[in-house]
Amino acid sequence: MVGGHAPGWQHVQPHDPQVQDAANHAVKSLQQKSNLLFPYELQEIVAKAEVIEDLVKFNMLLKLKRGDKEEKYKVEVHKNNEGA
Repeated sequence: MVGGHAPGWQHVQPHDPQVQDAANHAVKSLQQKSNLLFPYELQEIVAKAEVIEDLVKFNMLLKLKRGDKEEKYKVEVHKNNEGA
């Protein structure tokens, strides 16, 4: 255990507020990169997290809905202690 966290990737709950924040950040980034008529709606999150010193890395599979179409995206979000 390093700094109160087990080393390596750990599965995390999708309803965890930090996971939700990271997923919403990823969806917002995808939305900004695409000029779509229908916005993405977050349907499901499968997430793992790894803590390295003062950085948390989230590896997530996001299931999104856009209109009547479902899409899946693999994303990685890094978050430091300042929340950036």
